[in-house]
Amino acid sequence: MEAERPERPDKIDEQRRLYGEPIGALVRRVTAGLGLNQSRVAEILGLSPPMLSQLVSGHRVKIGNPLAVSRLQSLLGLVEEAPTLSGEAVQRRLEEIRTHHGTLSTGQFTHVPESSAVVRKVLRAVASGQELDRAAEVLADVAPGLAELVRVYGTGSEAEAARHFAAISHVM
Repeated sequence: MEAERPERPDKIDEQRRLYGEPIGALVRRVTAGLGLNQSRVAEILGLSPPMLSQLVSGHRVKIGNPLAVSRLQSLLGLVEEAPTLSGEAVQRRLEEIRTHHGTLSTGQFTHVPESSAVVRKVLRAVASGQELDRAAEVLADVAPGLAELVRVYGTGSEAEAARHFAAISHVM
């Protein structure tokens, strides 16, 4: 085991490159934010608990199942949404995520689905970043959801757009 230790920092760095953060940090955000243990997170993701443990500890780099990556994105979106939901609604969403068999995407964890990327391109084609920021400010009082969309997809990072998309994808 000691021979693997020198590789671990490189593996954590590779996770950070692939997913934006080490998998351990992402899983801890989910467990803390949703009151789940790591075994339950593994079940929802469709991974074995030992596999998730190896990913969290940095002994493995990549989640091999793209559906598990999609489910992790959805869990992270739910963490953001959970404070506004009832316990029953959170449990219902957890089950929806666990049984999700939707479209798989490739690329980095922070990859924005193609339709979201189109929204980003359209907004950036018709207005500058400053104009989009001003539009979001004006919309904030009358249409906060629309203001958030303009801000996130217009001037936000790809990671912010991916998190936003994951948080709203259950209604689509």
